[in-house]
Amino acid sequence: MKNFIILFFFFNSLILADTYPNKQIEFVVGLGQGGSADRMTRNMAIFLEKELKTSIKITNKKNKASLEAANYVLKQPSDGYTVFSSTFLPYLPNSILSGQAKYSLDDFEIINLQWFDYDFIAVNKTSEFNSVLEIINHIKNNPNTLSAGVINKSSGHLLLKLLLKKFDIPFENIDIKVFNGGKAVRTALLNSEIDILITAAQGSEAYRDKIKALAISSAKRSRRWDAPTLNDAINDSKIVMPIINGPTRGFAVSKEFKIKYPKRFKILKNAIK
Repeated sequence: MKNFIILFFFFNSLILADTYPNKQIEFVVGLGQGGSADRMTRNMAIFLEKELKTSIKITNKKNKASLEAANYVLKQPSDGYTVFSSTFLPYLPNSILSGQAKYSLDDFEIINLQWFDYDFIAVNKTSEFNSVLEIINHIKNNPNTLSAGVINKSSGHLLLKLLLKKFDIPFENIDIKVFNGGKAVRTALLNSEIDILITAAQGSEAYRDKIKALAISSAKRSRRWDAPTLNDAINDSKIVMPIINGPTRGFAVSKEFKIKYPKRFKILKNAIK
């Protein structure tokens, strides 16, 4: 009888593996609702539900710049029913290098990286500022009169701090406000809660008619925005900024899932592909 029960559960597990997925899949977004990673996931979910023939639940874990989401994904059963959807760069390396994370990059299997973005510096359409150097000079000469919005620990956050450092401006000269998602920081600019926005450029295109792009963090100009590259924008200062790669978004699962269920992993990967 004991052997029969063991065989029953063994063959039953094989059947379940062969029919994957046979229940709802949870996609965990490592940032807030309405941001670029969230929109990417919700748009993809429409097609993935048809491809995988199952429903998809989307959960936003927006706190601590994807750290909360990464921890949540790794704590779930490694059976293919939890997928990590986020802006992986720079958040995953940032959380590891800062010592906050107990995981490593090897704990995840990146299925794809499908959205490579770049950051830009922008202001409200009605702003008096028309160039990055105007803003820098204002911050130097009028400390504590401007605020800048960034997503916490994002490439835009790093870009702002590096720009201030290059121009020998103390961080205390500007009120740096951090947000947990793209929608929140862009809404803050539109509502005049902040004066300057440093965030993903492509993810901001829905707000094109309400904001003014002053510079993009890229080696060359973009046809999407009528704005110079950052180094062109600050050329008169003779200061050169390194090009910081912008947000990189995609889908991942735990490495353990790929090892334990290679067939399921292949089904999921092919569906996303």
